Amino acid sequence: MAKYLAARETVTPVAGNMVLGFTTGLQEICKVTEIRIGGSAASSTKNLFAMRRSTSNLTTPTAQTPAKKSPTSPAAYTDVATTATGEPTTAAAPAIWSEAMDMHGNVVHWVAMTEADVLLVLGATAGNNEMTLESTTGTGAGTIEVVFEEV
Repeated sequence: MAKYLAARETVTPVAGNMVLGFTTGLQEICKVTEIRIGGSAASSTKNLFAMRRSTSNLTTPTAQTPAKKSPTSPAAYTDVATTATGEPTTAAAPAIWSEAMDMHGNVVHWVAMTEADVLLVLGATAGNNEMTLESTTGTGAGTIEVVFEEV
C-alpha cells in the first residue's frame, strides 16, 4: 500500500477556508491515516480545525505534488490542493474530524488506530470524492501535515 504526505509549512489559515484539499477520481480510494498540526503563532491563538466532505468541489485548485513516504511508491493519483479560486461547499453535517488547539507552540497528532478510524475519500461524485481540512475558526500560524494511503 503506497503512503504519501501532503503538507503546508508555516501557513496562516483564513478562518473558514481550505488549508489542504484531497480529491479522487472514479474507482480511486484515498485513506487519510494521520493528521499533524504544529502551532508556530507568536502568542496564544485558538484555532478549530475540521476535516469536511464537499458537496461541491474546489474551483481551480492549486495543486501540490504529495511526497512519497517510500521512494518506490508510484506517483499519487489523489489530487492535493493548497488553495483554490473558489472554496468548496462543505456538508452541513458535523465535520468527520475536528480538533481545537492553541497555536502557540502546541502540537496535535491524530493517528487512525483501526480501519474504522480512517477518513475515506473515494469515487468520482461530489460528496464522496473530496475532503478538505480547514481552520473553522482562528488564524494562528502553524505547520500542517496529512499522511494518506492509496489502495
